Amino acid sequence: MAFQTWQVGLDIQNGQLCALGIQRRRNGWQLRHWWQHTLPHDTLTNGLVQRPDPLIPLLRQWRKQLPRQISLRVGFPAGLVLQHQLALPQTSLREPERSSYITAAAKRFFPIEPEKLALDYREPALKSGQLWLSAARREAVHSWLENLGRAGLKPQVLELAPAALFALSQALRLSGDAALVHRLPDHWLWFCPRLQPEWGWSPTHEATDLTTLREKYLAEATSFYYSSALEEALPDGAEWLDPLAAFAFKQPPLPVFTGAFALAAGLALRPEDV
Repeated sequence: MAFQTWQVGLDIQNGQLCALGIQRRRNGWQLRHWWQHTLPHDTLTNGLVQRPDPLIPLLRQWRKQLPRQISLRVGFPAGLVLQHQLALPQTSLREPERSSYITAAAKRFFPIEPEKLALDYREPALKSGQLWLSAARREAVHSWLENLGRAGLKPQVLELAPAALFALSQALRLSGDAALVHRLPDHWLWFCPRLQPEWGWSPTHEATDLTTLREKYLAEATSFYYSSALEEALPDGAEWLDPLAAFAFKQPPLPVFTGAFALAAGLALRPEDV
């Protein structure tokens, strides 16, 4: 049954919506579905859905194009998340002790009552004896889930948008020294294992081009893969990132500007939590 279920990535941004569905085959992933639609540039404000119309009607219509059973993964805005590095204890912890340890750490690191936070954690791609602890306000998570639910959508995963670039990097077997940079109309996202933390974001008014972004945030990266939601020329010193190259099987018609689907592809490739 797992081979029959489509894994679907949904990326909602100011200006556009991108979705992509894939299905596992014996020799790789098959691209089964892609969809793109323009959205108002004020659909999101500070990471939250400000204009549910026309977004929710669009999502309802889109859901009708998909099979009944899907594994849906939705990008969650990086600007809504706080992060802090946490050293692992010398002795390995199992549940529920591990969760108790992390909750206690959250009380020290984040200036918000733990009961108002949704917590997540992950080990870096380069094992370092550290965890990256992520926290978002529960009300922000509930707001996203409520709007998705109004459209008849129930995600299995809410994933940090830049973390989708990590899943894409793994699928494409890119160098651990490379930075993946994704350009959106109003902000940048990136992932690079050499950085601590490995992912980040920046409004475009703080870095108007890739050169400025590299100087401010990505000085340790040695090579760059670039994707964009905009129709633009490739910046100097970067290679195009083609997310559809992660799929062994695909057939026309395909999107003309594949880079816009980088986040949706990474979300679709992201494994479910065990």
